[in-house]
Formats: sequence, C-alpha cells, structure tokens
Amino acid sequence: MTSCCEARSNALSLTAKHAANNWSPNRGWPLLIILVLALALLVFVYLRFLAPHLGSQEYDEKNLPAIKVMVKNGCGYEKLASDYANHIRYKNIDVVGLGDMPHPIYNKSLIEVKQDDRQDLQRLQKMTGIQRFVLAEDPGSEAPFVIIVGADYEDFMKK
Repeated sequence: MTSCCEARSNALSLTAKHAANNWSPNRGWPLLIILVLALALLVFVYLRFLAPHLGSQEYDEKNLPAIKVMVKNGCGYEKLASDYANHIRYKNIDVVGLGDMPHPIYNKSLIEVKQDDRQDLQRLQKMTGIQRFVLAEDPGSEAPFVIIVGADYEDFMKK
C-alpha cells in the first residue's frame, strides 16, 4: 500500500509533467505574430510583383499601331516642325503632315486633340513628354492629333 504522502507526491508529479507539455498561451503569441507577419509579407509580394503580370498581356509600343500626328511650328523658329518630326520618327509615331501655325505665339508645346481618344493621347504624351493638351474635335482632320511645337521644344527633343 502506498501512503498518503506518496500518492500525493505521485499526483503532483503527474500534474507537473502534464503542465510542462501543455501549450502555454504566453508561448503562442510570438509564434502567432511571426506567422501573421510572414503571411502579410507573402500577400504583399504576390500583389506587388506577381499579380500585375498574371493574365495580362504586356503591351508595349512595338505591338501597338502607330499614332498619326501632324506637327506644326508654333513659335516661328525656322524648320522647327521638320526637325521635331525627324526627332520623333523612331518612336511609334507616324507624322502625316507638317506646317506652321498662323500666329507663332506658343511659348509651351501642346497636343491638339482632333479625335477624342484618351488612350492614344496618353500614349502620345508618354512618347513625346508633352503633357499639355487641348480638345479641338474635328472629325475631318487629317490626323487625330496635332503637335504644336512651342518655344520650349528643347525640353522635348532631349528625350
């Protein structure tokens, strides 16, 4: 027979061993935080780098049709329209005509939009660097866009 003290000692030792194997709530928090942070990092990497390329075809200028433009000299410098047309001919821009503005008063270059096509306008702005535009719709125009080269032309011929 076991004595009362031995039974109590065995019971305590069983309790002590059992408690040591238990998952402690205080131990779980750091592990949980690390797992949540790792998951957040994985989601960030997926959304930032992988998701934009999945299921979408990469469109670059060589795969898109050329944008037709007319180039006009807006500041009166001699042969500026033809010089600028030569500068942009290697980009995906088709220059269909050259000309001079009747009043050479343009300090800033701009794009005159003859046919409202916002996608092509954004492409043209990106290729030329000219951000200013004015909407002057004319369905009978030779080209959907007219680039009026102003006195700031050097800023756009560096690109």
